[in-house]
Amino acid sequence: MTTEYTPLWLTADYWQGRFVSNDTPWELGHPSAVLLEGAEELENRGVSIRDTRILSPGCGRGSDALAFVERGAHVLAIDWSDVAIADIRVRYERLSDMKGSLEVESGDFFAIDARQVEVVIEHTFFCAIDPTARQQYVDRVSTWLVPGGYLVGNFFILSEGEAQALSGLSLTQAGEGPPFATTVTELLRLLDTRYETVLLRPASRSEPGRRPGMEWLGIFRKR
Repeated sequence: MTTEYTPLWLTADYWQGRFVSNDTPWELGHPSAVLLEGAEELENRGVSIRDTRILSPGCGRGSDALAFVERGAHVLAIDWSDVAIADIRVRYERLSDMKGSLEVESGDFFAIDARQVEVVIEHTFFCAIDPTARQQYVDRVSTWLVPGGYLVGNFFILSEGEAQALSGLSLTQAGEGPPFATTVTELLRLLDTRYETVLLRPASRSEPGRRPGMEWLGIFRKR
């Protein structure tokens, strides 16, 4: 009898352990410049951030979520790790003159009851889940978004040639586990059934020294 293998990164214990040991190189300690660029792109298209309901799945210690709160949004931040959630609560309590509000919840994004939001912000969550769960991710985000709502993300994009050279699209030195990159072809294939592509291009403010040329800004509108 064989036992079905569950990748470690599909378990809450894995992510809890990473935060407990502070093995979180994806945590920038400041908001993603790519997401801030995305916020500006929305504003340029007449989509206000102030008073907008925003979901931040896989929020980690919350730098991105808090940046949108500071801009007047009402953000729900979700993470599997209790340690990460405790950290974001402390950071929020220490801030003053916040224009928006923050709600945090610990749990599995795929199991938590969906609420209605106008924007979902994506940074190092899509790349952290197993590639086999990507269609489930797309469907789940759609459940949260109101019609006409936006998915705004910082995506790790490889060329088709680079993707073919990587087993499982893993960007780690060991060649397995997150982060997993994607390609333009795959991303559009996953999203086109539910979303209109508003913008997808290399980010003009990519994080210095962080996989140059791989960070892409994507904005997609739910049909």
